[in-house]
Amino acid sequence: METENQDYSKIWAYRKQQFNSITLSPDELNLLHDEIIRQTITIAFNKTTQIFGSPPSPFCFFVMGSAGRKEQGIWSDQDHGIIFEHNHPEVRNYFLSLGKEISEGLMQVGYSLCEGKVMASNPFWCRSYNQWMQQLNDWIDDASWESIRYLLTFMDSRAFLGEERFIRQLKQYSYQLIDEKHLLTRILDNTMHIKKTIGVFGQLLLETHGPYSGCLNIKESAIYPYVNAGRILAINEKLNATTTIDRLKGVPDSVLPKQNREKYANQFAKLQTYRLVYGIHTDYESGHYLAVNKLSKVEKKNVKDIIKDGIQLTEYVKMLAAKGDQNGNE
Repeated sequence: METENQDYSKIWAYRKQQFNSITLSPDELNLLHDEIIRQTITIAFNKTTQIFGSPPSPFCFFVMGSAGRKEQGIWSDQDHGIIFEHNHPEVRNYFLSLGKEISEGLMQVGYSLCEGKVMASNPFWCRSYNQWMQQLNDWIDDASWESIRYLLTFMDSRAFLGEERFIRQLKQYSYQLIDEKHLLTRILDNTMHIKKTIGVFGQLLLETHGPYSGCLNIKESAIYPYVNAGRILAINEKLNATTTIDRLKGVPDSVLPKQNREKYANQFAKLQTYRLVYGIHTDYESGHYLAVNKLSKVEKKNVKDIIKDGIQLTEYVKMLAAKGDQNGNE
């Protein structure tokens, strides 16, 4: 973006113009998202400081989900939070106001509100540093399906404004606790279900009813296996990386040989391109489906190979996690 937009409506107009004629690569698309988000939170921050004054504490605004992993499609909803240092009601109220302004601004520029309210406008995701430490402890001790889901959502966090060290330190703290509690296999139980999309004769199993009949659910069948495996590897190796490709490439040879790391990373990169080129993209939901009838014979085979490699990676990570927890319990 060459010039700074001064209000939300101009950012929305810019976004609409860019996405109507999109010819970007997945990396370029996510750089564009980052720039739009950055300009939006800059406006929200300026509005908040004009009304309430300067921030009363060091803080970090962070994004999660596909934005945290830099793996957004054309449409994306909001997932974000705030960490502030000083634990005081007035400080909390200040950052909740900032979170509400950011949520409102992001909605106005095209990022729908999170249905699960994973947003900095929600006190649950806007806490002091010490409260975040306690919350991470509670999630790991509880280890229920919901607690693990919240924990994994936080694991994809990426600092966007303020103190990046808060995110880095809290992640390392979480990794240490997960290690101590031997929680990897429990986390796997939460994440490693894969939608079956290859039949016994090697054919792609497509949606049979509904608005995406004849399409492939690429999110559940192909993207999730790589994302979840990459996240487990990052936890196991205590990596700060958030993108799936960086996580896959960041593990040592002793865990995953270089040849396999490069193969899985390349397959995931191709997957992102297929989603961008052949996704439907009329709204957030439709971007998860691939219009298979537009693929050539070679491309269909390529997609099947990517799915098979994702399953293979998942099975390897399951074995790795089980072995790690077993050794830890000895």
